[in-house]
Amino acid sequence: MNHSSAHIVLQAVRFATDTDIQALQHLTACHLDVLTVELVLRIILSYLPESTDPNLYTGFLQDLIEYNLNSLDDTRPGITVDDAVSEKEARRQVRALHLLPLSNSLLLDFDLADNFTRFLFIRAHRIDAETGSLPLVQTLLEPFLDLSEHLRTWVISILLPLLRLEYEYYPHLVRSYSLEEFENLEGEGAINTLLSAATQQNEEGHDSDFSRDIKGLVGPWMYGETRRKRRKLEIERRNEENSTSSHKNKTTVLVLEVWSTGWANVNDWILNLSVRNYERAVHIMENWDGPRDVDYGGWDDEGEKVDDISLEKSTLLYAQTGLATMYATSNASLQVIEGMYTILSRITQLLELPSPPGLQFEDAASNLHGISVEYFETLYPSHILQNALLLDSNPITRPSELSTKLSFLILLSARVLHSLIYPLTYKKIASLSLFGNFEDQRTELKNVLHAVAASRTMDEKSWASVRPRLLWLRGWSHNTGTTAHIKVDPSHGVFHNVNHSDFETAILGALLNAGYYSLAVETYCSSIDAPISSDIIEKVALDMALVAYDNASNGSRSRGGIKKASDILNAFRSHFPASKPFKEIAALIAATHALSFYSLKLQHGVPFQPVNIRVHPDPILLIDKILNQNSRSYSKLDDLVEIACNLVKAGLVHPSESEEAPNGTQEDQIILAERRVIAMAVKAALAEDDFDTAYSYVVNRLSLSSSTNLFNHGLPEPQDIFVDDITWRAAYQAGHAQSPSGKDGSNLRRLEQRMELLSQALLLAPKPATEDILTTWRECEKEMNLVLAEETEEETRWDDQGDRKFPGGFTREDSDTMIQKPREPTRNAMSEEAPMGLFDVARGAAAALSKSAFPLRSPRIAESGPKSSVRSQVQTWRGSDSIHSDDSGLSTGEGEGRVRKRDMVSNLVTGGLTSGIGWVIGAPSSRQE
Repeated sequence: MNHSSAHIVLQAVRFATDTDIQALQHLTACHLDVLTVELVLRIILSYLPESTDPNLYTGFLQDLIEYNLNSLDDTRPGITVDDAVSEKEARRQVRALHLLPLSNSLLLDFDLADNFTRFLFIRAHRIDAETGSLPLVQTLLEPFLDLSEHLRTWVISILLPLLRLEYEYYPHLVRSYSLEEFENLEGEGAINTLLSAATQQNEEGHDSDFSRDIKGLVGPWMYGETRRKRRKLEIERRNEENSTSSHKNKTTVLVLEVWSTGWANVNDWILNLSVRNYERAVHIMENWDGPRDVDYGGWDDEGEKVDDISLEKSTLLYAQTGLATMYATSNASLQVIEGMYTILSRITQLLELPSPPGLQFEDAASNLHGISVEYFETLYPSHILQNALLLDSNPITRPSELSTKLSFLILLSARVLHSLIYPLTYKKIASLSLFGNFEDQRTELKNVLHAVAASRTMDEKSWASVRPRLLWLRGWSHNTGTTAHIKVDPSHGVFHNVNHSDFETAILGALLNAGYYSLAVETYCSSIDAPISSDIIEKVALDMALVAYDNASNGSRSRGGIKKASDILNAFRSHFPASKPFKEIAALIAATHALSFYSLKLQHGVPFQPVNIRVHPDPILLIDKILNQNSRSYSKLDDLVEIACNLVKAGLVHPSESEEAPNGTQEDQIILAERRVIAMAVKAALAEDDFDTAYSYVVNRLSLSSSTNLFNHGLPEPQDIFVDDITWRAAYQAGHAQSPSGKDGSNLRRLEQRMELLSQALLLAPKPATEDILTTWRECEKEMNLVLAEETEEETRWDDQGDRKFPGGFTREDSDTMIQKPREPTRNAMSEEAPMGLFDVARGAAAALSKSAFPLRSPRIAESGPKSSVRSQVQTWRGSDSIHSDDSGLSTGEGEGRVRKRDMVSNLVTGGLTSGIGWVIGAPSSRQE
């Protein structure tokens, strides 16, 4: 029975709508003239439900495109054509079917494909859009992969990544992209999408396999991305009317650039990942061989391979990414260093370059060979910037034998620095060693040594290995001996700009600072060929001793910084026995240790620290503070004098700072310091009302002979004689002290002592000060007269009281009428033996005063008479041209004995005393004689 074409088409649509594939197949076989392949495909595309299992109709589609439907007939029961409607109505209904075309906007990449390929592509998109089931799409397309290269490429690059991402690798994630949306992704966006699940899972703390995702997701996507772009280039080439070989070469170059550019996005992603999580980047480099290592799921065509040139270039860029990650990370942990070594080993394996040695310093350093200077000359600081790491022209990260060797040197440097408790990033080490200046490298060297010294895990054995490691770091050379050739400055290294002397000085200082003195002496003093000169060693030892001294908080030599300074001196003393600075510091330490036994606070209650001695303009003044702050400390005069002498020996009291002796030697300075301390002790004793001690210090420790001889030797003219300002002031200060109240003999004795002290002060004081001294002298004289008068009156009262007690004594009226005739002051009268009366007592007091206060009085000067005043005679003595000084005193003429200045002044003062109280004791005047 003949049916119209419209009726047949409507019947095929009914079978497709009812998912009756077998009936549709028979109907098509019976009416091949009406149901053409294209029409059947459009009917299936338009009316077969997308949820239909593709297994039901893939066989029919296979027969349809292969035209294997001729064996079927239309005798199958139930296969009838419904002709109930008129032919006109049937045509109208056919026109209203609106069958989908086999081309649309999604087929830009399939413009050269056949109708069946287009059908499959559109059908896959409709299934995904209606059902969201990618397995249905897979079932539909998998049987036909061999029929079309376009279809295979699309399945591998689009369907396969999405299938793995959402159904195999991360089935728990909610699907976020459709086929159409994923197709529209390009470049960096597609890479981030495919790897976003792994990144998210890693951030949540779960394990994620980045290398698997790159192989199974990114790799397949790159397969289609490259081929799509290459097809566009081929189309452009075919559209050229006259194709030339040069144009073909240009197309090949563009294809290579497309391939490389696609993987460049992957390289960028790996580089960015290394900044956030270097361990993940190491995992990728360790488990992925690069662009050649892609998992296509068995769907790739074995005959369709990427050319070797593209693979070689892409692999080279991938290896460059591995080197770039070392510069990108800011992590300097040991785990990262070991990961870098893994990457470096992996790169040399991929590119068949020499493998690096292990990271053990002893083995690696001995197997390294130098890098040519010419290579270093091609490197610039801009090459280690983040945006330049992946540039093809970058000599630092572009893989080669030289760049991998440089990378290992930097990597081994990082490992050595980490062992020295001072981890630095790979980029920092590269910048420091390749482009660092002297200041940068010296600063980092000091930081390394400080970190080593601050570590609690470093013992002497560990310190012994520090210097060899630092020497290797300095020039990347294994020879760490002390021979002369290591003193030649290297061209490159972590510390190559630090000269040999400064480098060894820093190490020696660190050893001393850490307290390993024997190791320092053994390394720098005991060897025949010392690394540095003895002068430098001496200077470093002195400097470190002073640093320890200045940082000390206590002056005791048994602990703290002072102990460290003392230990340094003791360690090197035998190697520098004649060193003056060593002796000075030893004296300083001795003085500081002695000061530590006293309580001493500075201004505002700040506790004393040893460094205050070194910064004080005149440290002897600190002894004055000790005397003021420590009760009866003046009694320890010898200790205080020894402290002052050590301060002078330490070089802290300079001649230029002394107004008394501007040109004095150190011996003179010691004597002067001793006298200054004695004067301070005199002042302190007086402040604590201990006049006897003050008097003893002045008379016994500040003698007139030592004062006048202190700075006179070697001076030719008398007018250059030094005036002992310290002695006369101390004597005057003690002589000016007030006598105790009372009428006993101690008061008289005190006056006698004061007048003796004033006599010393008068002898040594400059002219402007003599008036004050004489005034004080007169006050003492008056006070003594009063005391003597009181004693005389007391004696008179005592005698009167005794007379009244005799039997037959006189009354007061009788005694008033008795007048005793005064005795003549004759020598016989003075020498006769008679009961001691008032005048005898006064005469005995004067004799005792003369003997005790002025024992060295010269008879020659004493005979000068009372008429000459003390003041005029002192002035005459000072101005006389006929008197010359020498070491023993003052000469008074030929043939006569020498009279000392002290005796002269004492006699002058005694003469004044005689003229004042001589009438009491009946002394003859000079006129009478």
